[in-house]
Amino acid sequence: MTDTVPRTTAVLFDVGGVLVTNRPDPARVAQLLGLDTLAESVSLVDHSTWFHRDAYDAGCSDREFWDRVAGDCGLGEISDETLHALVDEDVARSEEPDPGALTIARELHGCGLRLGILSNAPVAIARAIEHRPWAVGLFDSFTFSGPLRETKPERAIYRQAVEDIGVPAGEILFIDDRSPNLRAAQLMGMSTLRWTTVAAARAQLAELLASRTGALAS
Repeated sequence: MTDTVPRTTAVLFDVGGVLVTNRPDPARVAQLLGLDTLAESVSLVDHSTWFHRDAYDAGCSDREFWDRVAGDCGLGEISDETLHALVDEDVARSEEPDPGALTIARELHGCGLRLGILSNAPVAIARAIEHRPWAVGLFDSFTFSGPLRETKPERAIYRQAVEDIGVPAGEILFIDDRSPNLRAAQLMGMSTLRWTTVAAARAQLAELLASRTGALAS
């Protein structure tokens, strides 16, 4: 982190696994689909949800995604009412961010750093996060895969994130929990931090926080 501290003016955060750690509840999804909640059904729902998730993150519609999941579970086309319930259930996970991650983000913002989000997420979740009380006023930019139809680690979404945050790539620190996504950011010229735990991230960010706090006080 020492080499990146003097030139860091902005920090980009991933959402899933970093800012938001709540995962989809396959038992609840099974229930909404009208399935039983026995282990076999729940396992099938969980597998199907994640199997099709990349396409959902890349911009396929809510209807396409959930009909694919339902189809894998032996069901026909779902009703509009069921579709809305499934989307609401999925989107609700973003209501409450991880408290420790949010505290770190607020500290970085308080030190005068620009903050942005760079994350794979379907359109419904992307639009919800952009209006969440915890995100509004804290993050200066939102770059999501669903609306762009480009996903990490594809280069195009990183270029868009740099444009959205409004500073050169060399001044950006990108925080994510997945190595391929971090490697792609490095190839764009960003510095990176792999997220594992709040405590580990705080330790790695200590120098950056201290330097920015000192600069503001001087």
